[in-house]
Amino acid sequence: MYDNIYNSQLDNGINKIHNINRFSPLLGCFEDMCSCSMGLLFPYCLFGRIYERAQFGKCWIGCCKYLSLQLIINMFFSMIIYNMEWNMLLSKKIDFTNKLEICNNNNNTCLENIEDFNYEKFYDNKCSLTNSTIICECSKQTLIDECKYNINTLPHSLNDFFAYITIISFINLIVLSCLTGIFLGHYRTKISHKYNILYNSRYNFLVHCIPCINQCALCQEYNTIDIIESIVVPIYTIEEKKFNA
Repeated sequence: MYDNIYNSQLDNGINKIHNINRFSPLLGCFEDMCSCSMGLLFPYCLFGRIYERAQFGKCWIGCCKYLSLQLIINMFFSMIIYNMEWNMLLSKKIDFTNKLEICNNNNNTCLENIEDFNYEKFYDNKCSLTNSTIICECSKQTLIDECKYNINTLPHSLNDFFAYITIISFINLIVLSCLTGIFLGHYRTKISHKYNILYNSRYNFLVHCIPCINQCALCQEYNTIDIIESIVVPIYTIEEKKFNA
């Protein structure tokens, strides 16, 4: 009797190896709302679970790999945007502020004049100081330069800055999508090899490259592994069979 059971289990194991499997439907993620919600809200955690179920490593390692990839890319482009903001906007404003602070620190009268200064009237006069305006001499030119910068230069700088942000954000999205497609597509191919699933490398890249579809692909992989693992009949040694019996 034990030999018949063993031969049956062995045959199932051999058939499992030679049979060609397929991924579950891409939009079949909605059939399992648990994995679907995790893929939508916590895709890093879902990839970690896939990483562990496929025996590539611990769940938290897979989660950190995916999270680190996106974090590094986003930080790189964020630094580019901040550097542009500094050069185009912040550095000039800070320069004006520092010059006024130097005047205020060296002369208490300058500080009192700046505190009582009517900026609204000054800007209405198109950066012109009237004879009745009481202001410290060392602050006059700085205030005039700052006013002209805010009226003439700043609007153009802001328009250029927002245009650059739009372009860089678009590039960021493309780079992030492509690298995510390469990274997750690589593991999708490894899953295909492990479970003898028909696959196409370009398709594996595309399903993880396209936003929103990427989450569906993660759910698809998790559900597929879950289905395959659940139907595999374990192959026991003779000693294990006797112990289980």
